[in-house]
Amino acid sequence: MVMTVHETDLQLVDALQVNPRAPWVDVGAVLGVSAVTAARRWQRLEEQGLAWVHAAIGPELSMGAILEVKCALNDTEGVARALARFPNIITVGATTGDFQVFAVLLATDLSALMHTLSRDFAPISGAVQIRHNIFRLLYGGVHWRQGLLPPGAARPVEQSPTARSAEQGATARTRGVRPLGVRDRALFGRLNRKGRATPAEIAADLGAAQHTVRRRITELAASRQIIFRCDVARPLFDLPLGVYLQLRAPDTTVGPVAAELGKWRETRLCANTISASNIILVVGLHQLSELEEVQARIVRDFPGVTVEDRRVILRYEKIYGRILDEQGRCTDTIPVDPW
Repeated sequence: MVMTVHETDLQLVDALQVNPRAPWVDVGAVLGVSAVTAARRWQRLEEQGLAWVHAAIGPELSMGAILEVKCALNDTEGVARALARFPNIITVGATTGDFQVFAVLLATDLSALMHTLSRDFAPISGAVQIRHNIFRLLYGGVHWRQGLLPPGAARPVEQSPTARSAEQGATARTRGVRPLGVRDRALFGRLNRKGRATPAEIAADLGAAQHTVRRRITELAASRQIIFRCDVARPLFDLPLGVYLQLRAPDTTVGPVAAELGKWRETRLCANTISASNIILVVGLHQLSELEEVQARIVRDFPGVTVEDRRVILRYEKIYGRILDEQGRCTDTIPVDPW
């Protein structure tokens, strides 16, 4: 049975996409309900696997590779499931085309990435051929929003302290930032599982002081070492159709083009890759007919850029650590761990 999402819950998700860690009193003010009601509705969405808040590694620090896998006949599902079990693979999808599965792999540095690519994926049953598209950083897909709230309606969550911290982080420099230490990795792991966990809950879990946890969350967010995002069962929310595009841009403009594509509302992921097609772009659409408009916009806005390949994403097996069912609902969590 296909589920539907109540309009109030759509607006609730919209508010949390603006500010994923906003206090419930501010979220309630956006929706015109009490803090208790907002929290209760969110709990129900989480329990049903329809929406979740989690921490992600800052896109500017997310180097890795996009794997494209050619599968043996009838082995696509098995390959996708096998790749989804790796904690350093954040996202896995099945697509049309000759390479039927793509997976986004994160690594801490180039040496670790090379070691992983040469060692970890050879034993996967059903994988006939694997192509590696290495990237240095990711663009876009972090703060995507449905845009359902009317202008000004999100002001309470936009003006809360957690939103101001995130806004400071959006303009912060990430170069020279130290890699996450052991304690910060543990903190990230807790926030990746439960992005709205309170400092008190995390402190009790880690055996740390509450004020230390609160301070580190603020510092890591302000430096964009971690970011918070609200994700959903995409087939039941806005832009349910996914399309995987491979683009070729002139070498002199590939970086700026990828950065601009990352700002598009439709963008779920964009990477400047070292491969024959040097940009991989994943977009969300309402319907397949919108793909022609996206392609025309790419050609119009970015002279010299060509669309080399396009594939429909049949389903996501995993999105940033969440294992999904056929309706995109979260059924399990494999905490992200590129270390």
